Amino acid sequence: MSDMSYPTKEKSQFMNVQGGEKKVMKKILSVALSTAMAFSMFASVAFGETATTPQAKFDALAAKGVLNGYPDGQAHLEKDLTRAEFAKIVTKLFGLSEVTGKLSYKDKGYTASNWAVPYIEAATAANLMQGKDTVKGIFDYNGKVTVEEVAAVLFRALKLETPATTDNSASAWAKGYAQAVINAGLVAKGTNFKANATRSLVVEAAYAVDQISAKPAVTSIEATSPTNVVVVFADKGTVTVTLTTALVQGVETPITFKYKDHDYTEKVTLAAPKVLSVTTPNSKQLVVKFNRPLDADTVVASDGTLVDGNVSVTNLGTAPGVTINTAGAALSDDKTELTLTLSGTQYFKGQYTVTVTDAIKTGSAEKVAPYTTLLTVADTTAPTIVSVTSVAKATTNKVTVKFSEPVQIGSIAYVDGVAAGVATGSSLNEVVLTTGSTLVTGKTYDVSFLNVQDFAGNFITPNPTKATVTVVSDLDAPAISSFTVNGEKTVKVVFSKAVDINSLNGTFTLLNSSGVSQGAFTPAAGSDSKTFTLTAPAFTFTNGVFNGTVVVGTGIRDLLGNTTSATSTQAVTFTKDTVAPTVTSATYGSTGLVVKFSENVNVKGTSFTLINDSTGVATPITVATSTYTNTDGVVTFNNVTGFASGNYTLRLDAGFVKDLSAQANGNAASVQTVAISATSTTDTTKPAITVAPVATGKVGTDQRIQFTIQDANGLNLTTVRDINNYTLDAKALPAGSYITTNYSGTASTPVVVSLYVPTSGISASKGYALLITGIQDTLGNVITPSLTPSIALVDGVAPTLTTATISADDSTRLVINFSENVVGVDASDLTIKVNNVEAKNVTINGSGSKYFANINVASGTYNGASVLYIENGTTAGVQAEEIVAYTSDAAGALSLNAVYVNAISVAVKDTATITDGEGNNITTGTSINVAK
Repeated sequence: MSDMSYPTKEKSQFMNVQGGEKKVMKKILSVALSTAMAFSMFASVAFGETATTPQAKFDALAAKGVLNGYPDGQAHLEKDLTRAEFAKIVTKLFGLSEVTGKLSYKDKGYTASNWAVPYIEAATAANLMQGKDTVKGIFDYNGKVTVEEVAAVLFRALKLETPATTDNSASAWAKGYAQAVINAGLVAKGTNFKANATRSLVVEAAYAVDQISAKPAVTSIEATSPTNVVVVFADKGTVTVTLTTALVQGVETPITFKYKDHDYTEKVTLAAPKVLSVTTPNSKQLVVKFNRPLDADTVVASDGTLVDGNVSVTNLGTAPGVTINTAGAALSDDKTELTLTLSGTQYFKGQYTVTVTDAIKTGSAEKVAPYTTLLTVADTTAPTIVSVTSVAKATTNKVTVKFSEPVQIGSIAYVDGVAAGVATGSSLNEVVLTTGSTLVTGKTYDVSFLNVQDFAGNFITPNPTKATVTVVSDLDAPAISSFTVNGEKTVKVVFSKAVDINSLNGTFTLLNSSGVSQGAFTPAAGSDSKTFTLTAPAFTFTNGVFNGTVVVGTGIRDLLGNTTSATSTQAVTFTKDTVAPTVTSATYGSTGLVVKFSENVNVKGTSFTLINDSTGVATPITVATSTYTNTDGVVTFNNVTGFASGNYTLRLDAGFVKDLSAQANGNAASVQTVAISATSTTDTTKPAITVAPVATGKVGTDQRIQFTIQDANGLNLTTVRDINNYTLDAKALPAGSYITTNYSGTASTPVVVSLYVPTSGISASKGYALLITGIQDTLGNVITPSLTPSIALVDGVAPTLTTATISADDSTRLVINFSENVVGVDASDLTIKVNNVEAKNVTINGSGSKYFANINVASGTYNGASVLYIENGTTAGVQAEEIVAYTSDAAGALSLNAVYVNAISVAVKDTATITDGEGNNITTGTSINVAK
């Protein structure tokens, strides 16, 4: 064994002397394994949960192939470890490459057929182990390994620090190694280091090394923006990596980062902006998750509701209708999650289609891909109390209760046995109780509720329910948490607690750079009672900039009456808005001409012009306040009607609109192309499906679904053939799906639509829910989403061999799993090899997706040595290529956990006749190596 195993007459604790020989070897050089390799190899022994017993630790290591049990299936942790067994553990634990074709030692029986040779040679090549007698070239593979020898291997492999002092029972040559592993927590101090190492001790040490130095695996990596990547690790930790070079969308790019002192290089691809999921956590709220941070202005309107038209929700069947445009809209702090809360008494129950349009943009102005899904809402979860609080300077009559979800007003409440009024708090999840009693700080009171229910009608459990509240004394004055310039003349101020807005009047004063007062800021309520917008008084920019100071006066009051008594100042810089609004799009539909601008604007012009591109005829359009609507930068001119189909040019004069800045920047003269698809916009009739969808069977390698659709003014066939307008079981159509029609050229004639789905994309024979959305007529009227709950399609996915493992309760049994239930499984369908010898005598039984194989071996002798072999039937007697292992174990069912079983593989033959229930043939050529 290299530089670790045997006593020396030299005084140095770290001199390499082998087998008691007097010759002093050269001091060992650095081991071949780098620290990074050692740590990364230990990372392969990663466990989901911390094991607490030696057996559990053994099982965890065995699951990763580091250790094996004995032929009887037991761990035998009480047994001493041989040098051969330890060499195998070292090889597996440190991920060394097994070495074949080389025989470095002269032990009797040390031949290429010896199961231990590849591991001994691997440990030798890595300078972790050497011969016991280097002069005679003897490894002594059947000899016992001592604890101090184990300590030396761990010392080197992990590059442990050399201890300054030692206090252990190891031999003089090994005291430093022993102390190092003691200090690292790998081996207990009281261990007899001169004794033979038991399997239990080595298991404990290996497991401890993993816990100390394992490199957490990366479980997910996602680019949330071109310069930010979020990495999640197996230990639940996360890291946000900020890149200096922006990622390119769709291009896989390697990035490097550190986590817990480990270096990582991982590849990441910046995905196109898209919706990740749409869910309803309760019957009142809809949550849309995106893969990128959003531009808040494209989802949250100025009044705190959803920007009109960017998300649509359509009820199906008997589901109650909802008006999503009036829903309250809130973005999460990272701007990737949009929560929509229905207004009034509206609620979700039943099935809905949810469509997200590409009008929603990311923070970097990229469009989010359009998305449609089928949502089924069945809220059966009752609300629960999250918190009950009461705060006062001395006394109060208010108690605030937060629930797990929005609740209806109408419940009955009592505080300290006295009936209390119930009112909605800062959100629908919160109610404020007002009692006629006086509640004193420091005292605890009973609070009870009767008939608290959510908007789906689920009552709180138990009903009535009880809680307690202790009134907390709050004598602290509010403080400013943040003060941020937000635009050319406004400041966003956030306080540490809720503040009375009336106390802000006249409290914030603006001084110019000379200290001259410009007047007081005007406060306006923000998103909550702690957030406010302050609008500055009139001032003059110098070269487009105003540098000044905000003086914060005293008297800012929280809702309990605590007031500030000290003044403060805050430097501010306002920059003049000189960016003019621009036209971002112009479209024509059933509501008229819709022009979107880059920011909120006021319409100042009195007319604009539409020019027919084919005729050159110019039509002036008169503009008055009665002819348009203006919401969040979207101006709809509803008097644009009666135009012939074709392409038009929209001309807006300079200054037609002006933004809301102090200097009212006007737009430059603008020219936009507008496509008008019909002569009238008065038709609001939607396309209708006249013959319901039905599966019509297989056509070649596809399965066909047909339906008939019609519209009096003609269909927009592009939308009919857009596969994104169809889903099966709320999922996108399988890749390779396509659509044809029998369109004859006549607008009002019914159109038969044929939807072809690759049979290989259907994973189960059953009825699939087909949802059709987004189909438009030539006027832009969109079909009411149509759901056909059960389209009968047939499984066309070929079964596959997925896993092969050794049975936990029978080491002679190989467990073979397929991707689905299969039939016709026979030994002739599979090639099973043990130590690279094909098993010919295999018994297979089982059903469904799980089958069991037993491999039978014969016993005999070869060149005087006892062997287990597999008769291949070509030549009588034991042949070299038939030998599984050199061992005296009995013939019969082979124990796959035996120490001499080094490799097991299972492969599906090209001639396999295994099929699933639909007759799909198994995927051939699949091969799996069985973990040991």
